[in-house]
Amino acid sequence: MESNRMASWWIKWEDLNWPIPDNVEKVKRRAEEFAKADISAAIIFGTHFRWDFMPFFPLVHDYIATVAEELHKYNIKLFDHHSVNLVHRYSNREEMRHVMLHSGPHLPFSPTYEAAKTWEYKGKLLNDWRMVDIATGKPAYFPQYAAEGFCFNNPDFKESYYDYVKNLASETGIDGLSADDATHFLGFNTCGCKYCRADFKKRTGIELPSADNSDFWGNWDNPTWCSWIDMRFEKVAEFYKGLSRVLPDNFILTNTGGSSAGAGAVHTSFDGRSNAEATKYVNVEITGNTPPYKGDAITWNTPVKARFATASHHYAVTMEKGVRAFGTGFAFTEATANIVWSLNKVLGADAWIIALKPRLGLPEKILNTLPDEQHIVGKAFGFEASHPELFKGKLAGQLGVYFSYETRNHTMFGAVNSGYSKDFSETLTMLFDYGLCPHTVFDFPMDAKKYPVILVPSPYRMRDDEKEAMERYINSGGKVVMCGPSAIECSEWMLENRVPENTVFFGRPVEGSRFMCGWVNEIEFKPSNAVNAWRELKSGIFYNPWRISDMEDKTAVLELCSKYCAPMPVKVKCAKGYLSSVFETEDSYIIHLLAADYDTDIDHHLDEIRYHRSRVNYINKVEPVGIEREIVLEAKGMPTVYTPFNDETSKVKNKDGICNILLPSKCSYAIIKLNK
Repeated sequence: MESNRMASWWIKWEDLNWPIPDNVEKVKRRAEEFAKADISAAIIFGTHFRWDFMPFFPLVHDYIATVAEELHKYNIKLFDHHSVNLVHRYSNREEMRHVMLHSGPHLPFSPTYEAAKTWEYKGKLLNDWRMVDIATGKPAYFPQYAAEGFCFNNPDFKESYYDYVKNLASETGIDGLSADDATHFLGFNTCGCKYCRADFKKRTGIELPSADNSDFWGNWDNPTWCSWIDMRFEKVAEFYKGLSRVLPDNFILTNTGGSSAGAGAVHTSFDGRSNAEATKYVNVEITGNTPPYKGDAITWNTPVKARFATASHHYAVTMEKGVRAFGTGFAFTEATANIVWSLNKVLGADAWIIALKPRLGLPEKILNTLPDEQHIVGKAFGFEASHPELFKGKLAGQLGVYFSYETRNHTMFGAVNSGYSKDFSETLTMLFDYGLCPHTVFDFPMDAKKYPVILVPSPYRMRDDEKEAMERYINSGGKVVMCGPSAIECSEWMLENRVPENTVFFGRPVEGSRFMCGWVNEIEFKPSNAVNAWRELKSGIFYNPWRISDMEDKTAVLELCSKYCAPMPVKVKCAKGYLSSVFETEDSYIIHLLAADYDTDIDHHLDEIRYHRSRVNYINKVEPVGIEREIVLEAKGMPTVYTPFNDETSKVKNKDGICNILLPSKCSYAIIKLNK
């Protein structure tokens, strides 16, 4: 699949006054603006809870078809983007006001509960498709969206949705679809519908236990509970495989982004790896502010380097499945759009830049004065379009970091925020910080050629075939660095494997619109009582009982990894304050440097007049901090240095194989190309 430079095409309320000539002209004008900004793929945003627009499908499809026709004149692809199964529902004025004011990006529109009782699609009642909350036995309600959801394991729903998408594709001429939300937003509360119960009984031979059965719910020592977890993942993957079979050839299918490596994956059944069998385009969701704004405790502000851990898992999927990845990211100004784009390029992904203005909680008359995507992406996308050779190649890796699916899925340690996901994420962050280039791996390779050493954080549970594969890898000359709770070493780690007695297992609404399972955040694990020291269990396996996330001093593990890891084809000796990645093509090495930390500021007047605060801020200042301008490489020849966002050029000199590069001041992103 070719790369894409992606931006959102927003549908607003006034656009649905269709097809008045003013709006047709607006479509033509926006398509031309997208072309001038070097956007190569547009993605629909709006009419998101698509089933709520069922009475208006012909109108919505005609609008999308017109957009596709105009974009295709400029060789720009169009993706639709909608929720496959969520529908807004509210029962009173307060709930109505919440959804209308807080779900602006969806273009929220829905029937009353009373009216929804009669809605049907080709003879099938929509209400018959609803997910069932296991804790209550009633239709599941998603307070964060004021929504209900249809079960993607319900055969009538699947048949109807597949039929809808076939019609959508044929009537609009779209090139792809982001089919969102085939996941369990309520975690283990869903789904208790008759089809999920029947499939569980077919799988295990028993009825799904009642909600008060603590020997089953949250008991990872119970094999049938683990079977329930596996079934939920498999049903999501089956849904997407069925969807892919009804789509045209060369159609691009993707799905909701999210972390497959976090503890929440077990609760939601989201996994980019299993879904990639059908979707072929892996979505790495970069939510919240990028870069972070440190002055707001309510919005989402993840450090740039922490994005690498989530992306590493999804990049491993692309290598395993032979597919591409793209990263979503929110931006409102050129300065933030540049960083979102740069972050994706460092990770080897395409960029989808979204000006999520409806999340700013500002009046429409103000939002209309703020720039749209096509007005902020031109500098970054224009550079990429002019220099495609800089964004090719394979990401170099010096060592593997083993991701333990068994630990994630089949232990309670994998389902709480202080457990396995913390160790995996902090391990990758540690390696990136140190300047090593790790790759996430899902299997031990047959030999040690590509990865001479594999770091295995907290593999609390491993299958016998995994242990055998590790043994073969070691016998081929590979080294394994293992730490924390381990299925190999009988250390003092004897972790609880079930949610404690007298704990409320199922989630419930908190603070009005959020849905939480308290135990996910409350369960903690004490540090190891053993000596924090490394020992060689047997030839090739080095073990420390301490979790990496508990180690204040990580020098020893980094020295071990550095001792055995593969050398980089180009050695970056000094790049203080920058995160780096190296890509190899047939004829060159390409080094990407991205500043790790930033001084950011916001439009404080706009912030003061917000009527709600959600996820993002209007960041209008972005300056890298903690960086040193001089970059030192061990390299032959003179590199070519590109700094897409600086007018000042870099100064380069090479003496005796040591290359010194002086970057422009306040340089957030640089690309260094070395010919072989």
